[in-house]
Parts: sequence; structure tokens; C-alpha cells
Amino acid sequence: MASPQTTPVIERKLSTLQRLNAILDERVLPYPVRFLTNRVIILATLALLVPLLFYTSDQAFVNALNSYLNVMSVVVSSTVLLYATIADVRDRAAAKRANEIAKTYEQVLEERVQADHELIQQILQNSIENILGGRLEKIRVEDHKQLDEMQKAVIASNEALRAELAEKAMIASNESLRAELAALSELVQALYESHLGKPTVSGS
Repeated sequence: MASPQTTPVIERKLSTLQRLNAILDERVLPYPVRFLTNRVIILATLALLVPLLFYTSDQAFVNALNSYLNVMSVVVSSTVLLYATIADVRDRAAAKRANEIAKTYEQVLEERVQADHELIQQILQNSIENILGGRLEKIRVEDHKQLDEMQKAVIASNEALRAELAEKAMIASNESLRAELAALSELVQALYESHLGKPTVSGS
């Protein structure tokens, strides 16, 4: 297990190596790649195979030509391997980035779906509350109207009952007055008879 003191050293070495690789990839390696991928250089290299068939006796020329071809072969192989490695690293980074983007998008989508679900639930709840509120208001208005009608009917009934009672009271008071007048008349007649005597009836 690396100690805490050696970890920054390793990180500095990796950072230095990464900076060096970045400088080489940006400022050095493009030139050999352009040289090796030049069509003229490719044709010239292929053309150098022809003298090997005719100048086999000149050992120095053959050795120099073989060295050039070997160097070109190694350089081409190394360049291809390097760019394949770089492409693989970039592809992995791109795949990782795409995976992160997909996870982020999935999370955002889930949050959006949850928010939409909550919004729909809120809209449905508000709609139900509005419908129930409208119905309750309609019932309240109808009940208030019925209550007013009942109050008016009760008032009218009370007025009719009061008028009937007043009429009955008036009739009762008239009958009582008649009874009192009849008693008073009888009393006057009795007094008259007691003081003056019974009136005589004259014959014709």
C-alpha cells in the first residue's frame, strides 16, 4: 500500500508524463504521420523494392535499403499501434462520457416524470376540488333558496294565523259585548219594575 507521501510523487510523475505525451501528440508526432501517409513517400518506398532485385551484389546498398525499409516498417507499426491506443483511450473516454450522459439524462427524465406525475396529481386534485366546490356551492344556493321560501311560507302562515286570531277575538269581543248589554238591559228593567211597579196594560 502506497504511503500518503509517495502518492503525490506518483501523481506528479503521471501529470508530467501526461503533459509530455500531450506535447508530443500536438507538436511532434503529426509530422512523422504526415510523412508516412504521404502518397509520394509510399510510392517511393514501394519503388525501393525494385533495386533489391537487380543490385543484390552491392551489399552496402542492400543493407542500407533493408535498414531503411525496416525502420519504415517499425515506424509505421509503432505509429499505427500508438494511434490505435489513442483511439481506444478516446473511445473509452467517449463511452464513459456517453454513459455518464445517459445516466444523467435518465435521472433527469425520472425527475421530469416524477414532476409531471405530481403535477398531474395536483391538477386532478384541483379539478376534483373545483367540481366538489361548485356542487357544494350549488347545493348551498339551493338550500338557501329553499330556506327563504320556507321562511316566507312560515311568515305568511303566521300572518294568516294572526289575522284569523284577530278576527276570532273581535267576534268573541262582540259576543261578550252583546251579552253584557243584554245583562245591563235586564238589570235596568228589573230596577224600573222595582221602583215604579209593574206597568199596567190599558184596555181598549
